[in-house]
Amino acid sequence: MKALRWIIAVAGMALALPAQAPGAVGDVEQILYRIPGVTDTGGADNTGVATSFHCTNFSGVTETIRIVIRDSNTTILANVPFSIAHLQTKTASTKGTIIYDEDVFLGTGGVQGTAAIAATSTNMICTAVTLDAASTSPVGFALRMIRFNPVPGTQE
Repeated sequence: MKALRWIIAVAGMALALPAQAPGAVGDVEQILYRIPGVTDTGGADNTGVATSFHCTNFSGVTETIRIVIRDSNTTILANVPFSIAHLQTKTASTKGTIIYDEDVFLGTGGVQGTAAIAATSTNMICTAVTLDAASTSPVGFALRMIRFNPVPGTQE
């Protein structure tokens, strides 16, 4: 009988507690990544060197993601928020590249610096690559990304 009372008490508490939904557009942004080594040689789209970021949302709802790029003197060159739907992948680049079909143009001009990626949910993964913007082949290298606020129960 005592066990039955405990089960009823636990069930009652579970129903009384508010449900915690994942983040969504309009929620507070959290820093997800810091990325050193962001580079763009300046100039026109599809020329020189650019940096591209790819992010995928697996939160279950549409989220906001923000990419902020600073040059080596800490001046902000780009501060661009955009929405990303559940299971969608978006590509943002410092300028247009031939190999990627960008969703977001950051328009930094020439830069050698760092980026920060923030989002309204930690249920987001991103990658970054510095590449030859004029190439139709993957000529470039991945950047080291430092993860903040990992998805609970995971390790990157």
